[in-house]
Amino acid sequence: MRIIFFLFFFIYPGTLFANVTLEIEKKLKSINTVIFDFVQKTSGIQEKGKCYLSFPGQLRCIYESDEGKEVLVQSNNLYLIKHKFKRSYRYPISNSAFNIILNKNKILENLTKTNNKKVQEIDDNFFYEIETDEGIYTKIFFDKNSKMLTGWETVSYNQEKVIFNILNPVINQKFEEKFILPNYNNF
Repeated sequence: MRIIFFLFFFIYPGTLFANVTLEIEKKLKSINTVIFDFVQKTSGIQEKGKCYLSFPGQLRCIYESDEGKEVLVQSNNLYLIKHKFKRSYRYPISNSAFNIILNKNKILENLTKTNNKKVQEIDDNFFYEIETDEGIYTKIFFDKNSKMLTGWETVSYNQEKVIFNILNPVINQKFEEKFILPNYNNF
């Protein structure tokens, strides 16, 4: 009886999460673009908006803000844009979680490296904690039912925890987004 107990509680979850990982991998491989609403929480501040994601590596998030805040990721750089002030700030993403999150091949590579016993559940999501050899740390969340990417948790450039939730995703819909940086001549 103890052997059955051991097998059920210690081996079955690893097998279950291995199957979940395979299903998530299959879903990710089928996605090229995603349009979605988002809620971002940082240091008690909640922001909302809409994003356009094109794998690999292009993202534009337009925030609902008086500053005209926007985040644009292209060519291995993240640009924080504030249209009201005609300013943009450039940050390299090579040593950030965006280097993984915006490249589905890197997500897949890291998922296959993750020990299935470390896959966890919270609410209606599975999540994977990923820490790369370069010291990049992030949690990536996937919906339990659809296996769709539902968000991430990471640390910002100023060392604050950032929780980013994806809402109402629409996958593989063609969009006209050009991912063009405004020319404010300040970086």
